[in-house]
Amino acid sequence: MAEIIEEFFTGYCRNFDMTQTVICEFEQLPDGLHLLDSSCEYGDCKFSKDCTLMKQALDKENA
Repeated sequence: MAEIIEEFFTGYCRNFDMTQTVICEFEQLPDGLHLLDSSCEYGDCKFSKDCTLMKQALDKENA
């Protein structure tokens, strides 16, 4: 069974027009981290395409 890692990311959220802290769950796989879930509406939010806050999480996934 793969290890689950939780990470906190803080940054500006355009949807709420304020600083937010987002908790993300990653699964540790042999080829790196895979983002499983986040505590924000990323993906459904109208600003998902340009979200600088979730970019931090996505960068960690692709590192």
